[in-house]
Amino acid sequence: MAFLPKTKTTEVAKRATQSHKMRTFKPVATSIVLGAIAALGLAWAEPLLAQSSGAGSAINSIKSDYRRPAPHPADNKALVELGRELFFDPCISASGKTACASCHFPELGYVVPDAHPRNDSGKPTSRKSQPLIGLGYAANAPVGWDGRSATLEAQAKASISTGSMSMRETDTPVKVEIIEERVRTSPEYAAKFKAALPGRAIDIEAIILAVATFERTLEPGMAPFDRWIAGDEAAIKDSAKRGFALFTGKAGCAACHGGWRFTDDQFHDIGTTTTDQGRGREVKDPALNFAFKTPTLRSVALRAPYMHNASLATLADVVRHYEKGGIDRPSRSPMLLPIELTDQERLDLVAFMETLTGDGEGSRKGR
Repeated sequence: MAFLPKTKTTEVAKRATQSHKMRTFKPVATSIVLGAIAALGLAWAEPLLAQSSGAGSAINSIKSDYRRPAPHPADNKALVELGRELFFDPCISASGKTACASCHFPELGYVVPDAHPRNDSGKPTSRKSQPLIGLGYAANAPVGWDGRSATLEAQAKASISTGSMSMRETDTPVKVEIIEERVRTSPEYAAKFKAALPGRAIDIEAIILAVATFERTLEPGMAPFDRWIAGDEAAIKDSAKRGFALFTGKAGCAACHGGWRFTDDQFHDIGTTTTDQGRGREVKDPALNFAFKTPTLRSVALRAPYMHNASLATLADVVRHYEKGGIDRPSRSPMLLPIELTDQERLDLVAFMETLTGDGEGSRKGR
């Protein structure tokens, strides 16, 4: 299966994200669309591949959509540093043993490879953790696989109060007031809160504000792909360039994984699960059953296994999943369309995604 190319999906994407009412395609119509996609894919691929021989005018407009912006400036550096310390400190969990970083390793794009990381109760979580890098650019998009939290602050508060850091699945849950008191009575934290939030009480609201402020500063590392976009033709191999051509053309991945963060921050059912209803359960809309938030592909090669349920072991498996299209059902995204790839095309797509790993990522640091 493939997603429609970005320039051709405005109305389809709009219908998909707002109503998801269009769910089926007639065989004849599918054949026509497939033919159009194949032609578009070739049209996009030719200028992309031709760039290495000097013809780069057509690719420049496409590459501009993937040029990363300057990092957001920190308005309150003291608050960012306070949030950083709290993020790595297990004292804000009920047990005093689990930190935010326990499920979000910096070297992996602030995620973990565990299919079901253990929560503060010692129980496996129902889903794999989502990467945090680049969330400062997500504007007002809901947070989490199912978008249950409206903001990063709401997500942090839920996690500490009643979620994965709360020991809620034990006979000895810890009240938030106890966690607040731990932080409040620490001379070091008292001084840092005074510097970052002068005059403000040290409570759960101040704690989550600091953590969320730090999380919004988590920039993806500069990757070989970024250097290629900036003009360094030697930064990535020809196979990766062909993969980018497929990604933005024939394979249509950019319909959901577009832009420099490689995500639309929307929710789609891509046919991966039969039990977890995802966004549909949160918003009580059957049309969004089994829909999950599009994750960033930044540093994606580091965080196998893939999908919210860790059901696909490798990037090659992910590519084959999209070719097959997963489970056919009314809620499945109408942007999914059949496509056939050659073995070389699959290798090229994986080679491209491997260029999204940032400098210094993949090695243990910052913990």
